Amino acid sequence: GAQVDFGCSAEGRPPPLLTWFRGAQVLREEPGVPSLGLHLAQVSPQDSGTYTCVAENRHGRHNRSLELHVA
Repeated sequence: GAQVDFGCSAEGRPPPLLTWFRGAQVLREEPGVPSLGLHLAQVSPQDSGTYTCVAENRHGRHNRSLELHVA
């Protein structure tokens, strides 16, 4: 029932598109912003899984993933 906040930031030229995924599902996406947060309110065991932030522009793609385990 607690809340969880994730953060992701990236710099690039041109400014990257930042996207949060849970598995293959897009949760949030913003082009050209330096950071993108993800807020999960009242998490439950169904929210457990792999969350990935992807930063992408025409020069490449970089990502970081984390595992959320909710008991």
